[in-house]
Amino acid sequence: MKPKISPLIMILMIFVVIMAGIALKLIIDKTKSDSANNGKTKVAEILPQLDLSTNTDEKYQKTIVITINATTEDEAGIDSIIFPDGSINRSNHATYEVKQNGTYTFKAKGKNGQMASASIEVGNLQEASATEPYMPTGFSHVEGEVENGYVIQDSFGNQFVWVPVKSGKMTRNTMLDKDYDESNNTASALVNSVAQNYGFYIARYEASLYEKEGEKTASSIANASPWTNITYSEAAEVANKASSVFGYDGYQTAIMNSYAWDTTLEWLDSCFENYSTNTSYGNYSGNIQNTGVTESDRKNNICDLAGNVREWTTEIYKVKPATTNSSSKNKKKNTTNEQTVAETVTYRVVRGGGANLSRTASSHTGYKENMTDYYWGFRMILYQ
Repeated sequence: MKPKISPLIMILMIFVVIMAGIALKLIIDKTKSDSANNGKTKVAEILPQLDLSTNTDEKYQKTIVITINATTEDEAGIDSIIFPDGSINRSNHATYEVKQNGTYTFKAKGKNGQMASASIEVGNLQEASATEPYMPTGFSHVEGEVENGYVIQDSFGNQFVWVPVKSGKMTRNTMLDKDYDESNNTASALVNSVAQNYGFYIARYEASLYEKEGEKTASSIANASPWTNITYSEAAEVANKASSVFGYDGYQTAIMNSYAWDTTLEWLDSCFENYSTNTSYGNYSGNIQNTGVTESDRKNNICDLAGNVREWTTEIYKVKPATTNSSSKNKKKNTTNEQTVAETVTYRVVRGGGANLSRTASSHTGYKENMTDYYWGFRMILYQ
C-alpha cells in the first residue's frame, strides 16, 4: 500500500510550484527588459560618419568645392550637416565652396541626437599675388616668367602678357592734370581688379582684325597687320566684345586706358633704362611692320608699345572750344556753331609714336574720337 500524502504537504508543493513559476516569469521578463534597454542604449550611442573630399588636386585654383557625405548605422538616419560657417544643411549630402586655404571642419548630426565632426585641409588655392598670375579660361602659359614677361595664349593664337602690380595700386601720370580725365567704366573695373589680383594682362601685340564665324573682332596675334584707319568708338567696341567672341568666361577684354598704359610703362622703365622717354626702341621707319616684327621694341615680351602704330586709349582730353576767324558780321553765329561742335565731340588720347612719327611711348595727344588715320591703331587688355 502506497503512503498517503498529507493535504498540507500537497498545498505546500503546489505553493512552491506556483512561486517557482512566478519567479521564472519575473526572470524572463527582466531578461527581455534588459535586452531591450541594452538595444536602445546601443542605438543611442551610434555616431554619424563623415566623408570629405575636394573636386580637384590641381594647384592655383580660384575656388575649391568640398563634397560632404554623412552616413550612420542607425536606421533613423542623418538629421543634418553643419558647415564651418555655422549654416545647416538638412540632408546627408552637401557641397561647400571655399576661396581661401585653411582647415575646414564639418559636423553631422544623427536623428538619434548624436554628433560627429571631421576636418579637411585645403592648400592648393591660388593666393592673390603679383608673382602668381591667374589663368583665364581657355589659356595656357607658353613663354617667359613674371619678371621678364609671362605670356599666355588661347586656342586662337591670342597672346597676352602679365603686368605685375605688387602694391595693387595702378599708376596714372595725368591724375592731377585738369586737361585730362579718365571716367571709362572699363578703366574703373581694371583698377578694382588689380587691387584684388595684383596685376593684369596686356595684349602682347597691337590689335589686328580677326573674323570668327562671320563676326569681326580684335585679336592679339603675332605677325599680323595692325588694325588701323579705325575710330576710337569702333576700336573700343571690338575690343570690349573680344572676350565674348573668344569665350573668355569670367574675364573681360577692353581697349587700353591711361591706368593700363602708365602702369605698364612704369614696369618697363624699371627693367629698361628710360624706355618710356626716348625714341630708340620703336619702329619709326615710315613703314608699318607686322605685329612683333620690330626686335628693338620687344620688351618683357610686349611688342610695339613705343612705335609702329599710335594707339587709342579711353582717356579724355578736355580741349577748349576753338575760336573763329570769321568776320564780325558772322562772328556770333559761327562761334556758337563751333562751340556746339567742340562740346559734343569727345577728344580721346592717342599714346606713343608711329611709323610716320617719332614720339616716345609716354607721349599724349588728343584727337576727336571720330577721326581715323592710317598710322593709328589700338591694343587690348584682359582682366578678371
